[in-house]
Amino acid sequence: MATDHSDYVRGTMGVTGHKKTFGGFMGFTKYGGAAIALLVLYPTLVFGTPLGWLPSLITTLILGFIMGAALKLKGGWYAGIIAGAVPMGIASLLLALWHAST
Repeated sequence: MATDHSDYVRGTMGVTGHKKTFGGFMGFTKYGGAAIALLVLYPTLVFGTPLGWLPSLITTLILGFIMGAALKLKGGWYAGIIAGAVPMGIASLLLALWHAST
């Protein structure tokens, strides 16, 4: 049974763990949402517009930088975008060359 007497004092519980969890969730949501937006944007530009592979990649890269600045993302965001754009650019170039040869 519950008793009327308790040692709990309102406002004394530590919240640092809660703040870290919420901060981590918000960071994951911000970075994840931005990444998903770019992952959807690139194939949309490639297949839904008359742009080619490389102009679509450059447009996505520029919008990724703008999005990073608007959301105040850290340097890892820009490094990740560039690290992802390099192999995607190589693959796009190879696909464009392969498509031109057939």
